[in-house]
Amino acid sequence: MKRFLRRLWQDRRGGLTFEWILLVTLLIIGIAGGLSAVRDTLIDELGDIADAALAIDQSWTMRFCKDCKKGDYTEVKWEDTTDGPVNRYRK
Repeated sequence: MKRFLRRLWQDRRGGLTFEWILLVTLLIIGIAGGLSAVRDTLIDELGDIADAALAIDQSWTMRFCKDCKKGDYTEVKWEDTTDGPVNRYRK
């Protein structure tokens, strides 16, 4: 038994394989962490884009001259509502 343990302790075969396994494992863990960070950042940016799209105000006003000398105008307007189709911050 002593001889077997001494031979096992002195055996250098497979040492390089262990190093490669350790290196690949660390790389995979690093890549997984990096992809997770990219995912979180991308979700935050898409949320910012959605908030900006919801904040667009499309109100408009047009004035038509009935009698321009008298300053008589007809006004046509459309006001965009603030609660829109999606209001994420409504309480």
